[in-house]
Amino acid sequence: MFCPTHMLVSRSRRTPVQLMASPNGFYLVSELEIPQKREPSFEIRPKLGIFCKGIPLVGYRLEPLAVEVSCFSQSSPSVSSLPQQP
Repeated sequence: MFCPTHMLVSRSRRTPVQLMASPNGFYLVSELEIPQKREPSFEIRPKLGIFCKGIPLVGYRLEPLAVEVSCFSQSSPSVSSLPQQP
């Protein structure tokens, strides 16, 4: 299930992406890449920036999205199941 967490923004396009851990940082997975079962084209590396197939990109940035509870409700505990503090 695709649950976008960020928007990949270039000068002319805004693409919803989901961050997934990678050996060098995080993959930026688009909705079209999920069913293809291949390594995502975009990756963000700490202190180095955004890459596409190993090539650094200039003029791209990530913007966080408000997370919908329904995206993570199956794998995350509900608020009512968390321990209550006295």
